[in-house]
Amino acid sequence: MDTNWNKKELIEEIRNNGFCIIKDLFSEQDLDKIKNSLLQTLHYIKPDDEQDLQKKYYQIKKYNPKLKGNWYDIACYNIDLRQFFYTPALVDLVKEYFNTKVLFSGRPCIHVHDDANEFLLEPHQETSLMAADSMLLWAPLYDTNKENGGLAVYKDSHKEGYFEHTLQHPTLTEEKCWTDDYTHVDPSVSKRFEKIDLEIKAGTAILAQSSVLHCGYPTQKKGSVRIVLTERYTPLKRLPFLRNVNAPRTIPYCGIDYNKIPD
Repeated sequence: MDTNWNKKELIEEIRNNGFCIIKDLFSEQDLDKIKNSLLQTLHYIKPDDEQDLQKKYYQIKKYNPKLKGNWYDIACYNIDLRQFFYTPALVDLVKEYFNTKVLFSGRPCIHVHDDANEFLLEPHQETSLMAADSMLLWAPLYDTNKENGGLAVYKDSHKEGYFEHTLQHPTLTEEKCWTDDYTHVDPSVSKRFEKIDLEIKAGTAILAQSSVLHCGYPTQKKGSVRIVLTERYTPLKRLPFLRNVNAPRTIPYCGIDYNKIPD
């Protein structure tokens, strides 16, 4: 892991743009270790000699979609992945940004988007966490671009605070959405901002304010699967659970004005 970065410059970039790009955060060796760990977990479902993680993913999807989903659900507990989320350099950078001595793990997981593009979310902010503010880590294991799909951000959206979110799907009125937790802003909000499709190399990471509007853009290449490490670093600020005995651990994302949550 390359930690030869200027923290002040990165923090300034986050404040101005809502996010920063940390190039070469993970080395080729780091990526290989993570990929191999995910691959071996898939081999436990159906052992064979396949050594390509993307091909193995599609093999398991065809073999048993439910077990593929179980692999996804359990991946966030994989120690070979988690060790990369909490390196001192990353933790210190986020602590300095929030001016806090305490950080919590918000929601570590992997994002997996294949060529079916079934699970793309509409534009949203990072909500339903313990604190109103957090920092999103988004680090792809494979290059993201127009062919493979990637992350889109909405320019300057972080400067207007938090928008109201809804569970009502913007286009599917009768068909059930893929998750009951589908949360996003109204399309009239996202249309006010310029959408930027980021192209991020494998091993490079994005650190983004939780107030940045973002979404995924689709995979165009058949047989490609986008696997991304994500975490939400949550500071000891604007955390109602430790100030209000009646507050739930995570803040509801509907019916709550995030902008009015006090420190």
